[in-house]
Amino acid sequence: MLAGSEKGAHNPMMDRRQHALTCLREDRIMAVLRQIPAEHLVPLADLLVEGGVRSLEITYDYDRTLADVAMLADRFGAAASVGVGTTWSVEQAESAAAAGSTFCVLPGIDVETARRSVELGMLTLPGVQTPAEIQTAIRAGADVLKFFPADPPGAAWLAQVAPAYRQCPFMATGGVTNDNMQSFFDAGAIAVGMGDTLFGRYDDLDNARAMIATATTTASAPTSRH
Repeated sequence: MLAGSEKGAHNPMMDRRQHALTCLREDRIMAVLRQIPAEHLVPLADLLVEGGVRSLEITYDYDRTLADVAMLADRFGAAASVGVGTTWSVEQAESAAAAGSTFCVLPGIDVETARRSVELGMLTLPGVQTPAEIQTAIRAGADVLKFFPADPPGAAWLAQVAPAYRQCPFMATGGVTNDNMQSFFDAGAIAVGMGDTLFGRYDDLDNARAMIATATTTASAPTSRH
């Protein structure tokens, strides 16, 4: 879990983790960028950041992952939070941190990988769906619990489980759309993770701009649960 450093001390790893959490809490959306072709990645990332989605997840399932993380981290600096998703191993977490990743998203709960991500100073978001997985993730040091997949089972599941684990926030990912996003916020999620349901086709920027604007408007609306 996030913790404060000693008074007066400067901890760059905590700075990185805190920056990632701040972007996620304020924008309430993480963009999942899965295997976006090189020529389309920068224009789409620019559009997302300009549109108010600063958390950019580069999935760890293609050979340009680390290069893309390093490139986007250098491009945006503190203006965005660039991290990795679909992280399976300690080695991947270490390579991501070295490339400049501010956060590390896991598809499930791998205790060793989660703990190493925490040690490396990245915001750590393991995937969970059951109370047993949630408790394991919290013990491993999770900063945010990635409810995955989110739909199914849907926001009603999260609304039942989240109150029992108020010490660690949730992000809903997988099956989240603009139509059901609000229901996950109302159920207790601090943020949602979205791929093409956020921006549509990566090569149609006009449509992407409109879709992003719609999503960020929804994300900025008040929730019925606090």
